[in-house]
Amino acid sequence: MSRLVLQIRTPAGLLYDRPVRRVLAEDLSGWFGLLPGRSDLVAALPAGLMVFEDEAGEGFVGLSGGILDLAAGRCRVMAGRASLTRDLDEIADEVARLTRSRKDRAALHRGLVHDLAREALRRLVQEPA
Repeated sequence: MSRLVLQIRTPAGLLYDRPVRRVLAEDLSGWFGLLPGRSDLVAALPAGLMVFEDEAGEGFVGLSGGILDLAAGRCRVMAGRASLTRDLDEIADEVARLTRSRKDRAALHRGLVHDLAREALRRLVQEPA
């Protein structure tokens, strides 16, 4: 019988590494499910929630965003930050915070790129022909 092992890793270390019955995750196109025997895939995960089911029941993971790599029955999730709990109410605030933080960083980066582009254009206009 096929197995599905979920491994969640952050820069701080390994957060979770156990067999699971299923994984529900979200990429930029929407929610998708993983069951044992699923073909290999790679997905970019936005900041948000991931759900899994193991022998203890449902588990919830708040992610700051990351990469999901499924190969040969091993589902590896690499994230900058992640929080794991068995209580959905407990993770709601954490997911909201991670999502807000990700949006704030994206807005900051957009502002920096805009400023750099404006400065480059200003220099091009001021240079003698």
